[in-house]
Formats: sequence, structure tokens, C-alpha cells
Amino acid sequence: MNDTNEPDRTDDYTHLDRGWEALDSGEPEAALELAAKASDELAETWVLRATALLELGALREARLAADEAALRGSGDEENTELMLVRAEIALREWNLEAAREELERAAALGPNPVVFSKQALLADLSGDFGRADRLLRDAHRLDAQNFPLPARLSERDFDRALQDAIAHLPEPFRATLEEVPVIVDPMPSRELVGDDPLATPPDLLGLFLGESRAEAIESGAGALPPSIHLFQRNLERATGTRRELVEQIGVTLFHELGHYLGFDEDGVAELGLE
Repeated sequence: MNDTNEPDRTDDYTHLDRGWEALDSGEPEAALELAAKASDELAETWVLRATALLELGALREARLAADEAALRGSGDEENTELMLVRAEIALREWNLEAAREELERAAALGPNPVVFSKQALLADLSGDFGRADRLLRDAHRLDAQNFPLPARLSERDFDRALQDAIAHLPEPFRATLEEVPVIVDPMPSRELVGDDPLATPPDLLGLFLGESRAEAIESGAGALPPSIHLFQRNLERATGTRRELVEQIGVTLFHELGHYLGFDEDGVAELGLE
């Protein structure tokens, strides 16, 4: 019997635990359904909801859910998961200072590999590659399975990996590359992503800029020349071995060439260019 007059939250926390398990399994829709079964009075319910919405790309709704979580939370209780989702929202919006503040607050609560990984991304974006690698090693020490060390390559070796990836593209796509220069940058920048930062988060692997082939034909002379940008540090961070890196470069090139050929994100996905 509960003598504290507090409601029994056993079922609520069961739903929330299952919701986080669904997120870990790559099922954000299922996580949202489980969050809906938990009490809206709990800050944890809104944190789960915000995280699932972020995974689904619903940034505005995720921000509102995170704000609700902050209102529902206890003033004397820090919530690392809430700080992480707020930091990720800020990153998606390219609000790097807000992301840095949230991550510093989370780091003050104790070592956390996710926090270290996100701080490494911020260090990469600022050009402090040495600090980024130190933070990634810290994350690896805490959780080697989920945070493998990236396959760092010299500029020359990365170019060789790029050529290997190009050699494995289907012939029509290799031929198309003659029309589109491939530019390797260490990291994306806010200036490069242009007017739609929400569609181009700081950890993106590649980016197509310019007009598609069909648009260029229609617009004629003076059209913005197309280009594909590959972001070396992000590609390396997404892989653990050189072989995986070559494969990921190929997938990314394939994806961005799909945009040059005129496919939007849904069309690229349907072609299997992800």
C-alpha cells in the first residue's frame, strides 16, 4: 500500500523504459506511442517524446516537447537526457553556442560518452580537431562498442579512398561525376548550408549544391554550377575502418548524385541511394 499519497508510477516508467528501448532499436514511431501511454505529468514522458520527434525530423514539435519537459522537471533535479535533446535541437538549428552550453551542463554531471561525442562534433566545427579526437577517445574508453574510434586518414589517403569509392560506383553514375566536381571539406559550415540549415545538420556527410541537370538545361547560361561536397571529418566519424569509410563515401556520393539527377530526398530513398 502506498502511504505517501503519491500516484503509483510503475506502469508509466515501464512504458518509458520500453520507449527508450524502441528508440535504441531505431523505432521512433513506437517510442512515441509508448510515450503517449505514460503520464503527461512526468518530465521524462516529454523528454522521450522530444527525442522521438527529433529522430523523426519534427524539429519544431521536438523543441516544444523539450520545453514542456523543462517546465515539468523538478528545479533541483538535473536531467541529462533533456540536456542532450536540447543540445541536439540547437545543433540542428546551427545554434552552436546554445548546444555548447547544454553539453557543458550535462558534462558537469559526470562522464558520458554521448556528451563527449557531441562535444567532439562542436570541436570539429570550430576547427579544433585535436580536442575533437581527445573527446572521441574519452567516449571510446567509456563505451568502445557504440563509440568506435574513427578511421582518420591523411588528405592523400582520403583521396585514395575517394577514388576507390568512385571505382565501385555503377558505370552511369561514374560517368555523371565528369559533370560534377567533388570537393572534400573537413566539415560543413553555416555559410555553406545556406538558407535551409534545418535540412543540413552539422553532422551531415555530404551535400549537393547548385542546380540539377534538368534545371541547368532549362536555365541555360548563368546557372549556378553544380558541386558535391564531402565532409571528411564527419565521414570518418561515421565509420570505424578504412573499408567502412570507402563504402560510406560511395553511399554518400551515390546519394548526392541522385540529387544532381533531379531526385528529391524521397526519390533518392526510393532508389536506394541512402
